[in-house]
Amino acid sequence: MNSTNMDLLITNAHILDAFSGMDGMYSLAIKRGKIAGIYPIGAILPASNDVLDLQGAYLSAGWIDLHAHVAPNRAVIGIDADTIGIRQGVTTVVDAGSCGCKTFDDFEKNIINKSKTRVLSWLNIANVGLYNGSSELADLDNIDEDDIARLISQKPAIRGIKVRMSHSVVQNTGTGGLLAAKKLSHKLQIPVFVHVGNQPPRLADILNLLDQGDVVTHIFHGKPGGCLDSREDILPELQNAINRGIYLDLGHGTESCSFSRFKQAREKGLCIDTISTDLYSQNYSGPVYSLAHTMEKCMLMGMSLPEVLAAVTLKPSLVLRVPDIGKIKVGAEGDLTYFTIDDTEQVYSDSEGNKLMGKKQFHIHGVVRQGEIIVNDK
Repeated sequence: MNSTNMDLLITNAHILDAFSGMDGMYSLAIKRGKIAGIYPIGAILPASNDVLDLQGAYLSAGWIDLHAHVAPNRAVIGIDADTIGIRQGVTTVVDAGSCGCKTFDDFEKNIINKSKTRVLSWLNIANVGLYNGSSELADLDNIDEDDIARLISQKPAIRGIKVRMSHSVVQNTGTGGLLAAKKLSHKLQIPVFVHVGNQPPRLADILNLLDQGDVVTHIFHGKPGGCLDSREDILPELQNAINRGIYLDLGHGTESCSFSRFKQAREKGLCIDTISTDLYSQNYSGPVYSLAHTMEKCMLMGMSLPEVLAAVTLKPSLVLRVPDIGKIKVGAEGDLTYFTIDDTEQVYSDSEGNKLMGKKQFHIHGVVRQGEIIVNDK
């Protein structure tokens, strides 16, 4: 094996990349887990120890699921990271608050370090996250700001702070947990990732506390007090927050994606920045299934293929502030997803049981994870 060779050469790939704008046939080389070269059709290609011929299939940066729960048998909800990660075309999964500062070491040892999928974390503002239940902010004494600050300064896998702002979680503490998170956010220069749902707190009160770079997930839930006001216009506080530079994340979940709310919002010009699943064991068999299935629903709602791919590659990388994933460029991580799109009818269900028929399905053939080919068996 020649040490000067590339480790992997991917040929005959239809590259779609939001970062570079590439949309056409190329070959791509990987060396030591990084993208080392991108070559147009007809170029002289380097020697390589391994070759993957995609025969015209699409190739994108590795997909990123910005919101999932991957601490099975630890948090009250969870699923194996590789089951919803590399086996479904997703090279990076971000766990959204399963662990807090007191349980992160266990999460790192048993989930991050043992998964082939890259696992990052939105650290729960509550000390143990969801390890001891799902009303973690009913008592604000469950927040240790000093310990959170110390941990985040030491652990680059933690990309921000998760705060769940719905009534079943906070009970009588209102926006107290979010205020604590924002204090840390300003101190540490990191974003907060905010779950919204049943009131109180009111969405308007939550939005008024958010700054540039913060993320609101479950934005198209169909519950009262959502992203549109009583006249089905964009909530003024939401528009103001968008103007300040917050991001909007889908976060499909069991109860948080309404086809009708999605459609109404798009008609008003309100669009999501990122597509995520909020996958865990209870919704893996429906209505969520996978990031690919969720992306198909977004195309059914009117998003184009380039929009959908940007929402699972480039835009999540911007949210996470991790510049070397989510894009195809020399020097970036060798994390890639390759797939075709089938014209096959499929019934899709939202979180309210409403059904629509779609005709575009992703067929995930495999991923490349830091230069290693992982083929999808399905």
